[in-house]
Amino acid sequence: MATTQQFGDGLTLIHQLNITNVLGDYHNVSNVATTAVDSERFSETLGPLLPFVACGALHDSSERGPDAPKCHPETRTAVQRDILSWIQHCEQDLIPKRILWISGPAGTGKTALVGTIADEYYKRGLLAASFFFSASSGAVNRRSKKFLIPTLVYSLLQHQAIIGFKREVLAAIERDPVVFQKHLDQQIDTLILNPLRKVERLSDRRNWPDVVIIDGLDECQGEGESSRDSAQKEILCALSRACADPAFPFCIIVASRPEPGIVHFFTSLPGLIHDIFLDDKYDPDSDIRRFLEATFSDIRRRFKLLLSWPPEGIIDSLVKEASGQFIYVVTCMKFLETPPGPPQVQLEQLLQWRRLDSLSPFAPLDVLYARILQTSPDPHLAVKWLLFVDRHSLFHDDPGYIQQLLESYHGETEHVLGCLRSLVGQADGQGKPCFHFYHKSFLDFLRDRQWNTARYVKVEDSILFQRNRYYQILRGKGFATSTSHAGPPTPPNAFSSRFCHSLPDFVDPHQEYLPEDVEWWLSNLGATRGTDIPWMFASIHEKCNWYRCLPACAVWRKCILRYCSEHRWRLPTSHERLRDRVKKINSSPPDGWASGPLRPR
Repeated sequence: MATTQQFGDGLTLIHQLNITNVLGDYHNVSNVATTAVDSERFSETLGPLLPFVACGALHDSSERGPDAPKCHPETRTAVQRDILSWIQHCEQDLIPKRILWISGPAGTGKTALVGTIADEYYKRGLLAASFFFSASSGAVNRRSKKFLIPTLVYSLLQHQAIIGFKREVLAAIERDPVVFQKHLDQQIDTLILNPLRKVERLSDRRNWPDVVIIDGLDECQGEGESSRDSAQKEILCALSRACADPAFPFCIIVASRPEPGIVHFFTSLPGLIHDIFLDDKYDPDSDIRRFLEATFSDIRRRFKLLLSWPPEGIIDSLVKEASGQFIYVVTCMKFLETPPGPPQVQLEQLLQWRRLDSLSPFAPLDVLYARILQTSPDPHLAVKWLLFVDRHSLFHDDPGYIQQLLESYHGETEHVLGCLRSLVGQADGQGKPCFHFYHKSFLDFLRDRQWNTARYVKVEDSILFQRNRYYQILRGKGFATSTSHAGPPTPPNAFSSRFCHSLPDFVDPHQEYLPEDVEWWLSNLGATRGTDIPWMFASIHEKCNWYRCLPACAVWRKCILRYCSEHRWRLPTSHERLRDRVKKINSSPPDGWASGPLRPR
């Protein structure tokens, strides 16, 4: 049966009802399909919204991939029951607790748990929206607060049951195109709450989705003047404000480590938050055992091993050492399947490490990370490479560029990192270079002297290594490889342009430069030369004394000023040059370079 409703704003609703008779006296009436036809706005697209959507943060994004963490079948069943029960019944409390905070130490499986819930509710059509933060992702938009609300809005727009919502959101963006640059409270008002108020009577809210999921809040980082804690607090304030508004019908799951700022926020709202801490209450040892038994069985089948493998007692030992950390056993299993040896040999290596480290004062996960690092032919260089990869995560769109920066000879990546594939992915599904860390705890390990005692790299040593790589490429005019290697052909303009754009951030003022080095850099700058040249002009001078410039600064600035004079730029006055000796030009001016002393006319 079909019914039609007309509204004055040009919106037509067509309801298709399905009436089913069951056992004679019971009638089930379900709204099978509701179609909204808006003739005036039908052709409108999501164009203004899309640049602010973090596609990789969606629960089913290609960036997270099919191997995104999920609970192994028949594990975490108790805590999943608790979460599903809360979603279904949280509104029935006298004072509804509409935010669920899932927390626990690193490696306890928070992301796998909420990923599983997200998948389950997506299949049911009840997942309103999701955002998976990731500090180890190459995409900056998965670490930034500014992409959160637009991404949630994008997901909400996919639900046809929320009739008229898309029309209202697009109209709001048209009225206020800079809304994406505003405070999160304002964004959530303009893009979610106000549109929901306007459309709440156009459809049955019982057919709307139920839950919004936000994972890894502790991995959200600050931007500019905004600190990490203040960014996370701003997000929590906006979410709690939304949940307090009658127009917002969804409950929210937030998963994070118990960081001090997040703990303080949630403890300041007693009675309004439901929390689940992943500890021994949920018997993680039994779930870890199930995971190990299933994974060992799968390895036996794939590698045609005897049913007696692994030896008796191995699973018991791994469960005990994991201490509730799923990441420990997941890393162990990845290591068993990582070349060069077959699983039996890799397991024997693992057992040998355990015997050697039986008296270690550090957690088993840290010991495991340290031991796997040792399998690299040059562990110290491997750590420098990994820190380099993390520093260059902005270039996630071109991982091959990072590999070109790192390699001093063809195939060096395989030599240095080939044994570390259980910790760091090095290729995508098509076999192309693609660096990604499997778990943030490994990056934490690399940066902490207490944990990574043997292979710890000081911050200043890491910076020096990165600057040396850039220096070698600059002196080689784009070639990072040694002269003894035939190497690739001349690097394409794309590599040279990207390299030259990044150089001001990594230039070493203590090295020796020739005028032809500067001239090559100037000739290979791309469309951003209007900012790159002033940036380099300021960066190369940062380490100079007020009374004397370093030789490198003299070479760079002389060539830059000659180039800018030839191209009719606005040059620094003598007064500005004199002032620059005492109060140096800011290499990262908050207002950009448009009004700087050196700029295009």
